[in-house]
Amino acid sequence: MALSRREVKFFREEAALLDTLYKKKIEGWQKLVDYYDNNFDQRIRDLEPNEIVKIPRFYPLVRDTIASIAFNYPSMFFTVEDDDGAGQPISDILERASAAYMKLAKLKPHIQQGLFDALFCEVGWLRLDYNPPGDDLIPPYIANDAMTEDLVVVNRVQPGFVHLDPTTPPHMLGHGRYIRERMWVPTKPLRDDPQIKNRNQIKATTTDATDEVQFGIHAVDRDESPEVEARRKSVDNGEFTLVDRWHDRMNKRLVLFAEGVESEIMEIPHPFMRMNFEQRFDALGQILVDEDGEPVVDLTKGTPAAGWLVENGFGFIPIKYDLSYNSFYPTAHMAYVEDLQLAIVESMSRQNASLKRGARQSLVNNAELEDNPNLADNIRKGNDGQIHGVVDINNFGELPQGQMPPELYSYEDRVRGYEGEVTQINELTQGDGSARTATEAGLIASAASVRREWMESIVAGVYEAAVRGPFQIMGDPRYTPESFLVNVAPNGQQALSRALKTADFLWNYRIEVQAGSTRPLFEEMQRGRALEFFDRASQREGFDPHELDKFLANLSQVADPERLLKDDVNEEAQRAVQLENRFMLTHLEDPGIAPGQDHVAHLEVHPQYQNMPQYQELLQIAQAIGPNGQPLNLQAVQQVQFVDQLVEAHLQQHQQALEQGLTQATAPSAAPNATQIDTVQGQVNRNAQNLQVQVDQDTLDLKG
Repeated sequence: MALSRREVKFFREEAALLDTLYKKKIEGWQKLVDYYDNNFDQRIRDLEPNEIVKIPRFYPLVRDTIASIAFNYPSMFFTVEDDDGAGQPISDILERASAAYMKLAKLKPHIQQGLFDALFCEVGWLRLDYNPPGDDLIPPYIANDAMTEDLVVVNRVQPGFVHLDPTTPPHMLGHGRYIRERMWVPTKPLRDDPQIKNRNQIKATTTDATDEVQFGIHAVDRDESPEVEARRKSVDNGEFTLVDRWHDRMNKRLVLFAEGVESEIMEIPHPFMRMNFEQRFDALGQILVDEDGEPVVDLTKGTPAAGWLVENGFGFIPIKYDLSYNSFYPTAHMAYVEDLQLAIVESMSRQNASLKRGARQSLVNNAELEDNPNLADNIRKGNDGQIHGVVDINNFGELPQGQMPPELYSYEDRVRGYEGEVTQINELTQGDGSARTATEAGLIASAASVRREWMESIVAGVYEAAVRGPFQIMGDPRYTPESFLVNVAPNGQQALSRALKTADFLWNYRIEVQAGSTRPLFEEMQRGRALEFFDRASQREGFDPHELDKFLANLSQVADPERLLKDDVNEEAQRAVQLENRFMLTHLEDPGIAPGQDHVAHLEVHPQYQNMPQYQELLQIAQAIGPNGQPLNLQAVQQVQFVDQLVEAHLQQHQQALEQGLTQATAPSAAPNATQIDTVQGQVNRNAQNLQVQVDQDTLDLKG
């Protein structure tokens, strides 16, 4: 459905307004980035350009900030609100899935670049995309092969390309009406996209040195660097088109405009709005389920639902450290030290100029120079011990050297102190502490720690959003990956990997992010605390020794601690239980119990009979309801009830045997001789072999 003229006019007028607004912003951002690049386009009164000393204050400040707050080894811990505790805890699966996802999506470089952007550009931006399988491309049509197929991915977006609705309040992104996203895309893939309209009107956009927004960088009206010029010419040679993609939250749609085309070239429902899909039925009118028992939906028959798959209705994650009272964009972090940076540059430049102008200079009588024209050069270039012949020694003198004003040094010290108050988040390098008392140093360290924790909490929120958002999207059947493999085995058991399903992402959970930061001594401090915890926990009965052993192995960074630990799972017993379950479902008989069986393993595994395909098929037939609400197959209903009662009775036998064994173990008794042990073990082995032969024969009979 095409946009109305009124809607097209709205987007065009908003685009013009945003161009003006963000041109001013980009100019300020570019100036700060120039300071980081040690590019000072500055004039200092009474100084020549070659006398300016470029002090790179922004570089160490940015490096220390990123190193202190960027998470080196982020870990996610999930607390599932609606987990009833039955079976494998879903929190373990989600934690493993989050670790696997962060690697597949390559989150760290995108987030760390966003942290850098936020220091200079007020807000850094990450965008959520879905990369479909195969060769299908998504805007900007150039990066799909660098992303994992059939997966929701996170991409850092150039801050100058994200234009937010100006009416958005400073603390609520979800109150904005839209986000305009500018991007350069190759012209040919854009025209080849089947969703694009007006393809014949799409032309390559030409650029020049006065463009406000260049390819992937901020640019303003200034002299181009060789790199900027090369990038601009590459855009022209490659035939790129500048497009505007509007994320219209109010109308839940995605609208695309191209430079030079009057009307929109695409208008579709937003891919990340919630949808309800109809269930599919088989030929008998029964709900169609997949091999795991999950209902199958028809993705071609969907209706819009309330809400979004993404937080705030936008597939964007903002990164910002500070707040503003009237704008979503706060003052850039580095803008607070811009004047202080320039003050330090001027102070050092004036010291440099003063030292040069106050160099040693000599006075020589003109008569001496007339008699000896080479005398001046001989004195200036003379070697140690060289002798100069003159007419009168009194014809020579020396100008006194200039003295540096002492106020200049104290001025620079005060500036550096103010700079530290604004930016310092590392208590170990808080300015010059030579003249501080212990109390002053302690207060400064405490304040720096508080500021660092404030900024770290921002980064933790970004990591949480970068995992929660994709998980919410993957909970939609349109975007559930088919090959996102995760180990779903309980802790301590042999790994069992399976592809996650839609239902795995639909839990209500809270995420706690713990960071292995790169700040000094952090990891060593954490390791010391962990060892202290291990020593105390190992002496208390409330902790699982096996889990503590794994904790210790992980603490020592053992690559695969499971290989070092004893196996606490009786695999032979588990296989025997599975055979017994098949026997009970096939023959509807109780196989009984035998002395020497692992009753604990039987009690744990027998309830899993309900997950077996034979039982699931029988259960579906039994649950089929007629028009009047009566069961369609009473025999199947009775079979399900009988199987449930049969397994329950079998479990009671194991429970009684287990309790009797515990009672006998606590009572005094004679030790069994070798013959008794051999007899019991032989009986167990014979029972298992007979049961295996009978099940195999039953399977052959069914196939025949």
